[in-house]
Amino acid sequence: MPISPLQTRTAEYRVFQALGENCGLVLTDPANGECVFRFRQDFAEFAGEEAPILTALAEELPLRQREMGTAAFLAWIDENLSNTLRVEPPTTTMAIDLERTAQALYRRLVTSTVRRYQTHLPFYSSLDIAAGGLGQDRANTAEEWVEAHVPGRRGLSEDLFLVRIHGRSMMPDIPDGSLCVFRSYYGGSRRGGIYIVQRMATMDEGGEYTLKRYSSEKEQTAEGWRHKRITMQPDNEEFSHWDLREEDQYVTIAQFVCVLEDPL
Repeated sequence: MPISPLQTRTAEYRVFQALGENCGLVLTDPANGECVFRFRQDFAEFAGEEAPILTALAEELPLRQREMGTAAFLAWIDENLSNTLRVEPPTTTMAIDLERTAQALYRRLVTSTVRRYQTHLPFYSSLDIAAGGLGQDRANTAEEWVEAHVPGRRGLSEDLFLVRIHGRSMMPDIPDGSLCVFRSYYGGSRRGGIYIVQRMATMDEGGEYTLKRYSSEKEQTAEGWRHKRITMQPDNEEFSHWDLREEDQYVTIAQFVCVLEDPL
């Protein structure tokens, strides 16, 4: 069955400013009141003596929103925020997932201090660059460092990196044009996971990369268990699967972790 178009909704965001710089935002869905906040994590570096006040406000505002409700909260910040922290008038945008849209807007609108693998992850513009950059020097070959709020993780680690995906084979879960988090693969079971796999170049064919779901069948032989068939399976049935033959030389580059940003 063909994949249905991604469902979008109208959302509204307000940008927070402090000391003349953008320092965060709040993104809301007016239809259901869902609300997502993003704030800089480097107040100490750029705000000096104002840093404790801004840190306290960044912690207080989400609590106040939950207590007041979204509509009342937005009316309150529009009327009351000033001086140390001010808020810009609302702007509308289209969103697929509110968390992922907030991440994309935040990256576009807010610039913060780069802390490698603490608040920021390396971004590579293509799978080829990501695969080629997995050596010891990969941190220095990153095209950009992106402040990343990765859902479900308390912190970042040096095996994580970002790649923008081009293609529809893993839709709807991985939209075309989305920015995704990957974890370098060093071994272990791959069954059911989504991976970047490289088929190595030969004398007759060039090397290829694919991002698909890993599936394998095994059989018992006199020498032990062997892979009978390895298939990289797309989630979108409009696309074909990719079989890895036993004689193929291939390497598993990285495992998909999550979509960080939807395309704007």
